[in-house]
Amino acid sequence: GWLRHSETKHGRVAMAAFLGCVVNGLGLEFPGAIDVNGDSFASLGTTKLPLETWDSIPASGRIQIITAIGGMEWVFEAQQPHYLRGGTPGAIRLTPGTAPWHASGYDPMGKYDAETRQKKRNMELANGRLAMLGMAGFVAAEKIPGSVPILAKLGFAGDYAGTMPGNPLPSTMDLSMVF
Repeated sequence: GWLRHSETKHGRVAMAAFLGCVVNGLGLEFPGAIDVNGDSFASLGTTKLPLETWDSIPASGRIQIITAIGGMEWVFEAQQPHYLRGGTPGAIRLTPGTAPWHASGYDPMGKYDAETRQKKRNMELANGRLAMLGMAGFVAAEKIPGSVPILAKLGFAGDYAGTMPGNPLPSTMDLSMVF
């Protein structure tokens, strides 16, 4: 129930985060503006390390991201049947009456048999576990000098002094622009 759902969800988030770190490290960015002032995604910097990138996002942007994630959590936790009351852990119903969507098991045409879907779910769990370890390595390399030697050679000096991972919002945040 809960442990499998939590592992699936956190694995999906870690896979997305790891991909974001790799894309950022390669210097790729979205085109266009990130806010109404016209600031570009490039203005955040593309060569920054993962936690430094988060620190460069304006406070109002951080609040929007956290609010969007909270909204998605609320929608998914309100689904019936709940995964603790007979529902499938990791299943996400986007609209009532539709087939469950799984990141690794979405099968609208019915082309996968039960054994193949189970194999794909197991692959998703394994990839999620690896991504969680990868993100833990990125954080350790940024916070603790020399903790991940191979990443130290890629620019992770272990001297990060920002607010993450403990506090996602800066302590000096001016909320007047948010509310």
